[in-house]
Amino acid sequence: MRLRDLVYYISRYPPVLQLGALIVVILIAMGFIMHLIEPKVFPTVFEGVWFAIVTASTIGYGDASPETVRGKAFAMVFIMFGAGFMTFYMAKLASSFVMTQGALGRGERSYERANHVVVVGWNSRSRHTIKALLSNQPERSIVLIDHSLTENPLQKEGIHFIRGNPGEDRTLRKAKVSAAHTVLITADQYKSEMEVDMQTILTLLTVKGINPSVYTIVEILSPEQIVNAERAGADEIIESAHLLSTVMTNSVFSHGISTTLLEMLTHLKPNQLDFMKAEAFNEKSFCDVAQQLNEKDILMIGVKRGSDLVMNPSPSFLIESDDLLLVIHT
Repeated sequence: MRLRDLVYYISRYPPVLQLGALIVVILIAMGFIMHLIEPKVFPTVFEGVWFAIVTASTIGYGDASPETVRGKAFAMVFIMFGAGFMTFYMAKLASSFVMTQGALGRGERSYERANHVVVVGWNSRSRHTIKALLSNQPERSIVLIDHSLTENPLQKEGIHFIRGNPGEDRTLRKAKVSAAHTVLITADQYKSEMEVDMQTILTLLTVKGINPSVYTIVEILSPEQIVNAERAGADEIIESAHLLSTVMTNSVFSHGISTTLLEMLTHLKPNQLDFMKAEAFNEKSFCDVAQQLNEKDILMIGVKRGSDLVMNPSPSFLIESDDLLLVIHT
């Protein structure tokens, strides 16, 4: 490899690594020269490199030292420059670490891994969602995107934070949406419903433009914008206003039901409430299928047929191959 090619190769790495590589080269060169000047004291190159490292680090064990005038003169020059190089490198390394940690906290560093969950928007819903994900899937990496925060609110929990507008390509590329497992887009609680849904759909379009195959879950406030979210490619839509009003309405007729529902959902583990394909139960009654699944500790509570969900149908309700069975794994 030519020297120009070697310099180009090294220049691709961060300055701290470049400086570290330079120091390693200098120490090896100094050790080799000491071996040539003082072959009796340093019979091998390794002995010379050992002397160079001990001298540059200012430890100075004193187990070996040059004996000739030429060797001592060379050692004096090396002591003056070598110790300075080593001190400068350690200071640069510490400074780089502090700057890196600061950039991580401010959301300026790009995410480099894959198969992670991207959560867009910082609010009470995203906070509880991230907490639940960390509790049930601690191995799953999470990236939080928000433009209003100035620092990472969950740095201690190991959440990677990206500060920026989620509707811009550069922000989503910093979060590496191209390799994400799931993208969850929450609604901004400080704007009007129309503005929030427009921003959500814009973010969704940007996500799908970068990674069309990523699974997206979006929160929509206005029912009129659900169709636009579907057109934009949302895989799953949560109409939070409708969900909340349904719980509140049920609480009017059955006092305390909201607390019970919340406790039930809280105690369900991920994948415990799930949809199961019904291909193996074609033309069988709901009663027969429920009994078969019950023997496997699976509770069937409903059937999804197309866009309709039938909760607890009659025992004679016939299952079709294209249905999805709503089940709870007990």
